[in-house]
Amino acid sequence: MKKVIFGTLCALASISVGVAEESGVFAGVSYQGGQVHLRENYGGFASMRGTHIPNSDFDENYNKNPMINGAGLKLGYKQFFGESKHFGLRYYAFLDYGYANFGAIIPKKGKDGTTAYDDYYTHMLSYGVGVDALLNLIEKDNASFGVFVGVGVGADTWIASGKDFQKQFFPNGKVSMVNFQTTIDAGLRTNIYQHHGFEIGVKVPLLQDNIFSDKDDNVQPEPVAMMTMHNQTRIKRDYSVYVSYLYTF
Repeated sequence: MKKVIFGTLCALASISVGVAEESGVFAGVSYQGGQVHLRENYGGFASMRGTHIPNSDFDENYNKNPMINGAGLKLGYKQFFGESKHFGLRYYAFLDYGYANFGAIIPKKGKDGTTAYDDYYTHMLSYGVGVDALLNLIEKDNASFGVFVGVGVGADTWIASGKDFQKQFFPNGKVSMVNFQTTIDAGLRTNIYQHHGFEIGVKVPLLQDNIFSDKDDNVQPEPVAMMTMHNQTRIKRDYSVYVSYLYTF
């Protein structure tokens, strides 16, 4: 009887000992939602040749803050240190996708001759490499709970609508397809049965992206009209909140 009791106590004691998280290659997928900020300024000077219509200048400014929704992929290696393995680092490559609609702000000529507007929207690709510091605060049977904080370096690419509008009024404008970007992120994480990880975090890009610019571009939208146009379009992803699933091989 004593042997049975002693064996049972030893078994319970072994179960109560936390299992440290192991190093390994991992892959992850995430859903992301956040906010993006559009700052656009365009305008110019219009002259109506051969008419009595006076010359005029105009200036338009747009500041929009819609939501951006998308997904992310991550592939890398996590490494824990010491016997307790409470602290670690992970190194990874990432790819984020997002979609944002800024509303009907692209002018066009309507069917009845009045001005109508099309939606202006963008597809975002953000990609690069990053490193996170990992700290496991609680170790339980086949599970660990902790926090992470990290930085990333890479680039953003914005694929925007409104190409016909740009060609008509800003034919010599420059589209910036690649913009350098750096990010910080932080959050909570758990790892279950060594292979399955779940996280919730927030990512904050630090830099504004200049996606289109034009200056002193001469266009002739109508036979008697001559316009000198300028445009500056900037976009910044303010933040993204994400939930992730990661699998460690």
